[in-house]
Amino acid sequence: MCDTFYVTPASELEKLEDWKNPLAFQTAHHHENLNVPDSVEVEWRLRDRMKTVSVALVMCLHIGVDPPDVTKTSPCSKLECWIDPFSMTPRRALETIAAELQRQYERWQSKARYKSSLDPTQEDIKKLCMTLRRNAREERILFHYNGHGVPRPTANGEIWVFNKNFTQYIPLSLYDLQKWMSSPSIYVFDCSHAGVVLNLFVKFAEQIDKELEEARRNLAQTSFPSSSTNVHPAAQIPPLLPTSSPIHDILLGACSENELLPMNPELPADLFTSCLTTPIRIALRWYVLQKNISRLNPNIDQEMIDKIPGTVTDRKSMLGELNWIFTAVTDTIAWNSLPKDTFQRLFRQDLLVASLFRNFLLAERIMRSYGCHVCSRPTLPPMFEHRLWNAWDMALDLCLKQLPSVLKQTESGIREPVYEPSSFFADQLTAFSVWLGENSLLTTTVEKEQLKQPEQLPIVLQVLLSQSHRQRALDLLARFLDIGTWAVHLALSVGIFPYVLRLLQATSDDLRPYLVFIWAKILAVDRACQIDIIREKGHEYFISTLTDARSSNGVRALAAFNLTCLVDNYTKGQDELLPVMSRVLDILNTPTTYFHETSALFLWSTLFLGQAWRLNANACEKAVLIRAPDTLQSLLTTHDTPEVRAACAYALGTYLSSSTSGNELSERRSEQSKEAAIALIRCLHDGSPLVRQEVLVALHHFLNLFPQTTTTTTTTTTTTTTTTTATTNTSGTNITITEAIQTVASSDPSYEMVQLSEKILTNLQQPISTTFFHWCCSRFRVSNTITRDLGSGITQQRGASYIEDENDFFARSNRYWRNHCIRSNPSRLADFQHMRETIFNNRISNATPLVLRLHPYENYLVVANSSGNLNFYEFDGSPRSKSILKVGSIGSTINTLDFINAHDRTLICVGTDTSAIRIFDESTQRLISSWIALYDQYTHIHSSHHHHRSISNPTSTSQAKFVVDWNQQLCRIYTSSSNIDYISLWDVERERRLYTMDTGTSGGVYCLVSDSNGYCAAGMGDGTVRCFDTRSRENPIGISPSPTPLNRHSSIITLKSDINNRLLSISNMGQLRRWDTETGISAELPVPQTSQHISAADIHSTGNVLSLATANALQFKTCFGDLLFDIKNSKFAQTSCLSFHQYRPLLAVGFKDGSLSMFNGKTNSSTV
Repeated sequence: MCDTFYVTPASELEKLEDWKNPLAFQTAHHHENLNVPDSVEVEWRLRDRMKTVSVALVMCLHIGVDPPDVTKTSPCSKLECWIDPFSMTPRRALETIAAELQRQYERWQSKARYKSSLDPTQEDIKKLCMTLRRNAREERILFHYNGHGVPRPTANGEIWVFNKNFTQYIPLSLYDLQKWMSSPSIYVFDCSHAGVVLNLFVKFAEQIDKELEEARRNLAQTSFPSSSTNVHPAAQIPPLLPTSSPIHDILLGACSENELLPMNPELPADLFTSCLTTPIRIALRWYVLQKNISRLNPNIDQEMIDKIPGTVTDRKSMLGELNWIFTAVTDTIAWNSLPKDTFQRLFRQDLLVASLFRNFLLAERIMRSYGCHVCSRPTLPPMFEHRLWNAWDMALDLCLKQLPSVLKQTESGIREPVYEPSSFFADQLTAFSVWLGENSLLTTTVEKEQLKQPEQLPIVLQVLLSQSHRQRALDLLARFLDIGTWAVHLALSVGIFPYVLRLLQATSDDLRPYLVFIWAKILAVDRACQIDIIREKGHEYFISTLTDARSSNGVRALAAFNLTCLVDNYTKGQDELLPVMSRVLDILNTPTTYFHETSALFLWSTLFLGQAWRLNANACEKAVLIRAPDTLQSLLTTHDTPEVRAACAYALGTYLSSSTSGNELSERRSEQSKEAAIALIRCLHDGSPLVRQEVLVALHHFLNLFPQTTTTTTTTTTTTTTTTTATTNTSGTNITITEAIQTVASSDPSYEMVQLSEKILTNLQQPISTTFFHWCCSRFRVSNTITRDLGSGITQQRGASYIEDENDFFARSNRYWRNHCIRSNPSRLADFQHMRETIFNNRISNATPLVLRLHPYENYLVVANSSGNLNFYEFDGSPRSKSILKVGSIGSTINTLDFINAHDRTLICVGTDTSAIRIFDESTQRLISSWIALYDQYTHIHSSHHHHRSISNPTSTSQAKFVVDWNQQLCRIYTSSSNIDYISLWDVERERRLYTMDTGTSGGVYCLVSDSNGYCAAGMGDGTVRCFDTRSRENPIGISPSPTPLNRHSSIITLKSDINNRLLSISNMGQLRRWDTETGISAELPVPQTSQHISAADIHSTGNVLSLATANALQFKTCFGDLLFDIKNSKFAQTSCLSFHQYRPLLAVGFKDGSLSMFNGKTNSSTV
């Protein structure tokens, strides 16, 4: 019999209610390591940029006379540089061919110095080479040798030239040639047996290199005459030696040793040279000559291809488009086939060398088809069979298919014939898009290291030159760079930089989203690009984008980030962008309604100011004039985004640290610095540790700027009196700051804050800084930092969002489905009839359990004990793998415990009697946030419990209890204490206190509860309930009048589901009351009361059952007060805490002796 499996459709999974529940504490600064390096190592720039400045064209043709060692076929190839040498006199033919060869080379390097040597002698070669080297100095020289009219090279490493009378062939040693040419040089040998030259070249190069090393050693050991002798100063100058070795020279050969050049009469005699200098022309001719391939139009002949309209430099013409495609194909083949350092040297270091090597790939393909194997130094792997050649052949075929129609148009007088452009680039962009679709979602470091580079990346760069494809290419390039540093490094190494730098001069608004994002990714990886951008005035592009209100806030934020990078530790950038400060300040002063939409823009605008005036006195004085610190102080205290508030504190810190002494400051700047310090002090109680750290560092800068003096001097002059008064005011501020830092050191729940404050108090002069700015910049070095919309470009930055390493949609769906099943089968009253059964009853610790919680969806519970630790147990009582979490609350007591994001990846919320809240990641046990919730007081407060699910009411009221209620739907935390008369409301998304709510009584708050509609209720010490409507962000509204105080008792309340939103309260004497939230009227349930003190109580969320721990029994009652049953045992007098499971019929009870019991309402406890 086969099992049947039912799979829930993905569409149904997406409808689960947990997808709508918000997740708290999921921003990047909660989960990422903020200690990131300042920058990453990127080696893409060429260390030795070189240029070929001189070209020697050596033509040994001896037209009309064949070399003695070569027997030519009849007919035989005869064209040299596409010229028939026998169509004119030999001398004129030689000069014409040399001039044409120079013209062909000038196509690739027009500014070089060209010298021709026609049928030369050995002395001619020597003079030519030494003259070119003297003029070229340390730059590269090209030596092109055409040996079609002389014998093949000798086995001793000699090529041939002539004597003066052309009666003899004279051998020219490669050794001498290298000595005359010196280095750096590139050689082209178009002759038979060229491989012999390349093989022996290395031997002579090594010999010359040894001679140079020996000469340098002898020169270093030579003692020059002293200045006291009558020696001419010029004699004391050491002779100049070549700085580079011939070992690194580049060679290109037409064929290997023992191979003759092709003699096919349909080909030019200088086939190798034609491939190097006129690649498109020879490629078309060779393609037409192929007999073994099928073509779309087989009627194309050589005469027709010579008439293809256009020029190779005009990409809009047919010939120019072919040349453009050829460049992209050869560049891409080389990039995918060569090691990166070899590719950089041959294809990016020198424009002429790059062109020759691109054409050399064609030469390899064509020469091999005629039995010749081209050779080079450095040796290259075979690339003639690369699959991109098929794309090139297809582009040629599609072009030639249209050629008859195009030629008819030209013959009829049409200057610009109409033809269908090639789809080559569009097809390659599609292939690149497919690669991105398969690989852009890989986010882990291991996956990126194993990622294969995209084959089409060099083609994408070529497409940037085309207006028709540019926007699509930029979009794909932006998506590629978004993969991370690996992708940025790869793009820079292939040569993206000059392309995108040039595009900063573009005026199209459609390109702005892509360009600012691409530059953001580049500047995040390589900050040195700021020099090039400032030099080329590229910053003006970012300024216009930032100040253009038509651009989206996400695009403007990217522009602000780029401007921030341009002023980061770069004085020239600061000076150039000094006028931008006032425009950035206008952005920060613009009122906003939804902080999410502008948070990234405000973040980078603020950081721009912080870096613009960092260590720059002129910028700080301008900041004083435009009152920039005042704006930052306002944002620091009011903005809803923690990163923006941290950025404000950081910017104020750089403002305060830009001078070494307060005595150097103007009076206005000194006054603004004090105002900034006062504002910073108020923010030491911010809900985000990220903000508090930056505030602490900024205050440290103030203390260094205005050091406290121990003595004062009294004078009668007006000026000195003013100075003395200012010093007194500063000293008072210093005392206030020092006291605030001392409070942080003793009370802040963040270990980093305590450590930082202790450093400041121990040694004020010790330099202190954080990595906040570097971390913000590093967000652009990771993948998936934005969400993108193809219709409008980049719409919103997600740089501040935490992105999990795993692709966990299915894992999350599994969790949400599990949660749905649990909630769909809640416990009922009948499930509690057998609650007498015990799953376990263990002594778990010597410490007393103070608070415990059962996870609503997973099978474990958490116990907070008197030792300040959290213990984790399975429902069967066995410890979990990570069974202990040290809270780190030394000298304090844990009062509250709750699960945050329990429906997903659980966080643990711990509250202590010092009013401190700590948020831990349950899986890693890492502290991800902490703050003082009641920061108006730093006194120790008594033990407390969490909301409706658990109560712990000590008989003594000498200590206060810290009370916390967590609301998952609203991402809010309500806090109070049994010795205060107000409630603080914290928004954890904003990580700041919204406001406080006055309870109107002096009895203190003993418990809190809230719902998803924004209503909050507080159980007071006088037995009353206070209800508030907190939907307004400005002020709460009391929704029930203050009733007459009842008999004093401590009430613990809970919202009873689906019964008109009425509340049920339990007093410490077992008194049950129902409360109407609209009128504040309560009704005591007519149930038998007990005079015994209730040590702990809880109400089940769905079962209409409550449990009370008395001195001799554990009672179970209905929510109407009817007694279901009780479990009598004197041990219940030692109950310290108890808690129901939110949905299941489970009850956990903790005792003062360190033991723990679990009760099950099911008859079969083994199934739990």
